[in-house]
Amino acid sequence: MTKSEFYEIVNMDNICVSIQNTSHFSIGTSPYYAHQHGLAIDIYQNLTIDNYEVFSPISGKILKVKTLAAPKPKFLDGIDKDYLILISNPSNSELLWKLMHVKPDVKLGDQISVGDSLGKTIRNGYFAYWSSPHIHLEIRTINDTIRARGGKNFLLAVEKEGISKEFFKAIDTTQIPLEIHSVYPEIILASLPKHFYHKIIPIYGVKARVNNLNCILDGGIPHYKLGTVIFRQEYNSDIFPPVYLGINKIGTLHEINGQFGFFKFDSIKFFLNDKEIRGISLYLANFLPLIKIIPYNKNEFSFKPKSTQNLSIIVEENY
Repeated sequence: MTKSEFYEIVNMDNICVSIQNTSHFSIGTSPYYAHQHGLAIDIYQNLTIDNYEVFSPISGKILKVKTLAAPKPKFLDGIDKDYLILISNPSNSELLWKLMHVKPDVKLGDQISVGDSLGKTIRNGYFAYWSSPHIHLEIRTINDTIRARGGKNFLLAVEKEGISKEFFKAIDTTQIPLEIHSVYPEIILASLPKHFYHKIIPIYGVKARVNNLNCILDGGIPHYKLGTVIFRQEYNSDIFPPVYLGINKIGTLHEINGQFGFFKFDSIKFFLNDKEIRGISLYLANFLPLIKIIPYNKNEFSFKPKSTQNLSIIVEENY
């Protein structure tokens, strides 16, 4: 892969992370600690369930490659192993990169650059059956490299201009037309109408509202513990306001970490063509990202690509 096929999603304090122009990524679409506190990035070169060759989002020297035990998966084609790759940060000797979920074809001492092949994705028992293969990436200090908690805070590489002009217009979420992209036994990939997205240059995501300002919504709603909102710049407030998706209040902020806000979900339910689903998973990209529809059971829906189906949101108090 060439560098021209990548763009930067993090560029701060000698920390640079780049992903393919065609990739999705997420801060909060995961139930694990690092994602629920804005300390990790999951990078998806595609959102299907199939494994694929991974291209590096960072440059450095391979410091460690280790095979780890993982829970036995409850789905076919998964494994009971995971892989840890530690890579130096050539711009800051006090920091390094921690990568997981990739079976490596690199070895100790190899020098890698953005776009080089690292290996192939895996799925194991840490994944739900609907989880797409991805690279898990954390920025770690050299004296705290492996443990599940920890990790260095970061900001996304977005433009900081125009905050005062971004007032929100409420969107009706009673019936949302979805364009179906592809259907798999475990998941459905679809896109929302264009006006449901918000751009913080160069990143698009699903639009949310906090204090009458647009922000980007990230996470698995409501099947993971917390939701994430992403602001254009670091958000400072002693008040924890509600979070809205369209006209629906879906939670209230309870923690702010720089550019990221975290909230517990209200009692909300999603329906696809009036049939309740487990939830939706949201992603970020430099194009209008797909969303993932997660049914309660496999093979529950059979739609044709490019067909239009209806998604609706119901807040429990409205029953």
